[in-house]
Amino acid sequence: MGRSRLHHTPEEKLEAARRYRKRYYDRNHDVISANHKAKYRARQHERSNAIIPQETTDLPAEGLTPTRMIRSQRRHCNDRMIDAEATLTRLINGSSTKLLDRLVQQFRAADTGPWFQSLKTLLENAAKLREEVQKYHCTTLQQYGVGKQLRQVELTAGRVTSFTKVSEDVLMHAMSDPHNLLDCYRRGELLYQKTPDITTL
Repeated sequence: MGRSRLHHTPEEKLEAARRYRKRYYDRNHDVISANHKAKYRARQHERSNAIIPQETTDLPAEGLTPTRMIRSQRRHCNDRMIDAEATLTRLINGSSTKLLDRLVQQFRAADTGPWFQSLKTLLENAAKLREEVQKYHCTTLQQYGVGKQLRQVELTAGRVTSFTKVSEDVLMHAMSDPHNLLDCYRRGELLYQKTPDITTL
């Protein structure tokens, strides 16, 4: 003959199950709590890695709390913007107006072949820098939203865009008519002569 029933109604079964779960939790509280914390940390780590773009995943993540990881990422982003500003400073050699003045003077005095090549190289470097800054802009907007970091990136992006525009203006004048470039330069009608000078910050 089988064992007699301990719980006859559904309510008794439910109450017995609750008592069993409570006793189990009381005995294994530390293990259960540690497992929950480990799962929580893993989820948080996955979320923070999902926001970070591929190029910034080389940051050391071991041993960092989420707050320290965010600070480390911000420093990394600031370092990249400092590098972009340094690249722009090297391109313009301190002042965009002085650089373009020198280029126009060289155009007047020298053969146009090497001059065009040097200006095209300058524009290619500016285009590469502009792409980098655009990536930083997207990354910063994705990670931090609007705020101090985004304003810093937008300032650099605006300076790079302005330099590209004034350089392209000089190239377009030179390609359309070399005499037109020199006439516009004498009259002060070139775009770089009308816009604020881009200098080192």
